Amino acid sequence: MEGKNAVTAMQLPLSMRLLNQLGSGMGRMAFELNTDQLMAEARKQTGLNDFGGEAFIEPLRRLTRALEEEGDLSLVGRLSIRRGLLRLLVQRLHIAADLTRNPEIREVPIERPVFILGFMRTGTTLLFNLLARMPGARAPKMWELLWPSPPPDPATEASDPRIERARLFAEQAHKALPAMKTIHPFEPTAPEECLFLLGLSFTDFAAESRAHLPGYMSWLMNTDRVPAYRYYREVLQLLTWKSRAHHLVLKSPIHLYSLDALLTVFPDARIIQTHRDPREVVASGCSMYEASRVLSVRNHDPVALGRQWLDTWGQAMDRAMAVRAKASPEQFLDVHYDELMADPTGQVQRIHRWAGLGGEEVAAGVVQSWLAENPRHKHGVHQYTLEHYGLDAQRVAERFRAYTEHFNVLK
Repeated sequence: MEGKNAVTAMQLPLSMRLLNQLGSGMGRMAFELNTDQLMAEARKQTGLNDFGGEAFIEPLRRLTRALEEEGDLSLVGRLSIRRGLLRLLVQRLHIAADLTRNPEIREVPIERPVFILGFMRTGTTLLFNLLARMPGARAPKMWELLWPSPPPDPATEASDPRIERARLFAEQAHKALPAMKTIHPFEPTAPEECLFLLGLSFTDFAAESRAHLPGYMSWLMNTDRVPAYRYYREVLQLLTWKSRAHHLVLKSPIHLYSLDALLTVFPDARIIQTHRDPREVVASGCSMYEASRVLSVRNHDPVALGRQWLDTWGQAMDRAMAVRAKASPEQFLDVHYDELMADPTGQVQRIHRWAGLGGEEVAAGVVQSWLAENPRHKHGVHQYTLEHYGLDAQRVAERFRAYTEHFNVLK
């Protein structure tokens, strides 16, 4: 039965549950999410004033207002989100300073990048890690995405202090969100998702993973995402200024929402879309959101989460399909989950031939090496059910019928 006090399968550590109880009455007053205050604090921390334009301010105001008015945040969630917003603002200040000191960064070519997108739990992470290891590939690592400034330098990469900061970040995240280590573990020096960079513009579809924000998500669905992708491109230029490679490999399910903006800013992008039966995906995606929400909100309802996930990600796929219908078919390659799992080497070779990247002869060694280091269920078994989120296979299949029929996804 749906209800505000629905029991969740995931629990915060006892220390954080106690902190939430003790701070339930004072969190909002002491740690308000206020755009002007956050910007002032970021300026004070850095001694810098230029955030690199003002296009981010309205999205940030809408996001902070939604978090305050709709988010039902716990004290721990409020502190965590506030720290994350402040980190993004501080990075914007540093990035703007980097671009001012080194205007040639804006001339760094971003040519024919490879993007991996698809629903979460469809093999995107596996494929991303394999393609990132292939010759000539450059995939941003977690520590670079969290703190892009100053521009990473291959000469000092092994000793960069941001690696240790990212290790502590991952350690704290896994302590606060134990389930996330099984679902999507954080690895400081491994390739990581674009959502860390897309969040710098605060037009952030991942925000819904932290709290139910219907007003913000409705606005976001109808706002122009091109400015955010232009800024994202600038940050990619900064990241590759001193450490260029033959091609960039990038990945995030979030790109499904904004495929039109992505193609506007990266018109020569090569896009790989992964596919899997939604009946095997939706509950896993919901559990990823739940692992984050139990940290952030006071009253988590998994049934409401299931309904919201199905709605917003259904819209994401509808939007992506509409964009693909108008785009050049040669720009896209479809990879089915079962085929990827059955023959990862063959799929990597197929992708490299399609994209004209070369190096197919080393794919078997790359794949075998990565799989040996990262056996399946290395961090435990991820368990989930549709029923926990108030869903069933028939409802999921019906919502994604157009998608599964178009891409021949169902078994």
